[in-house]
Amino acid sequence: MKSERLVALLLLLQGATRRTARELASSLEVSERTIYRDVEALSAAGIPVYAERGADGGIALSEGYRRALMHFSEDEVRALFVTGSAILSDLGMASSAQRAFDKLRGGLPALQQRAIERARERIFVDQRRWNQREVPVEILALLRRAVWDERRVEIGYRDRQRARSIRRIEPLGLVSKAGVWYVIAQTESGTRSFRVDRIESAEETSEHFERPADFELERYWRDTSSRFMQPDEEALEVEVLVPQDGTATLEGMFPWQPLDENDPMRVRVTFPARRAALHWIVAWGTSVTVVSPRELIAEVMAHAEAVARHHAQALGLASHQT
Repeated sequence: MKSERLVALLLLLQGATRRTARELASSLEVSERTIYRDVEALSAAGIPVYAERGADGGIALSEGYRRALMHFSEDEVRALFVTGSAILSDLGMASSAQRAFDKLRGGLPALQQRAIERARERIFVDQRRWNQREVPVEILALLRRAVWDERRVEIGYRDRQRARSIRRIEPLGLVSKAGVWYVIAQTESGTRSFRVDRIESAEETSEHFERPADFELERYWRDTSSRFMQPDEEALEVEVLVPQDGTATLEGMFPWQPLDENDPMRVRVTFPARRAALHWIVAWGTSVTVVSPRELIAEVMAHAEAVARHHAQALGLASHQT
């Protein structure tokens, strides 16, 4: 499109004192004649671009205008170029983003070029969780197009109980939460959130829909997230004993604090609910020892005995089959 080419031309001119029409034509993959027409269009729009003839001539922007456009602080440059493009890769936009960054970087002076390299070498953002399922890139790209075009999509979806259904949705937006993608969509039963990694098939239809004028993606996500995070049960404080280096097990999981400065192995852990406490204490096995409440100790023992009986039966069944 011409508008995109004019922006690209402007960015190229910002990166150098002057460029020849041949260089610009090669970079933008158009003819030199087209470059001169684009220069006239930029000039008519009030942008101070001009062409000089001769051996040292070329096409250039007014120096003052070029400096004003490209005056970034070092922190601004770092913010733009911190490494980590997983989200754009998921959406199928990695190559477009790289071209955009290359154009922007080409317009920066040498000092800020070095700031870019320092930022990319020192900070990398990895938004994937450990052992996370592979992102369905093709489905995400289809959903992204449907969001842009306001087009209905038919999806094959498995819910958390693994029940499969075919649904026709009107995708309003995409949200990435800790590397897990959700599509927010209108359905017959209202606005819903669907995990993209549970979508087994997706087909874009020819039907368009009207996006609600009052829908705001960020506000919707924040409202639904806050409702989801409200616990069904009260928080539970559990006193546990941990090995000398056992606090590493708790770090980043739940709020905890030592009960005695002289005894770092005795700590209080605050779980969001009793069910969460039971689940995680059983999962931690012998890494922690519950001191109180006593009722929780009884629940942990009963749960462990039930698991042992279950697997004893499984072992007997396996031996019988052998």
